[in-house]
Amino acid sequence: MSSVAIELREKLGCVGVVVDTKPGAENYFSRYGFVGLEVIEGALEERPAPKPMFLPLSAVVQALGISRLRKPN
Repeated sequence: MSSVAIELREKLGCVGVVVDTKPGAENYFSRYGFVGLEVIEGALEERPAPKPMFLPLSAVVQALGISRLRKPN
């Protein structure tokens, strides 16, 4: 995930990663810096409902020790 996220950040300006966690998996993702998101529109009516969580790419960059963006080719 991290290499894809960094590539998208460099090419498209992506700012983070969003996951829909299974119920009960929130603690697992929280350990890695994901935070819960409030769904305002587009919530699925599935049961059990997934919990959306967000990880800013700055956290990925910091964890990987990347200092700055690469210049485009």
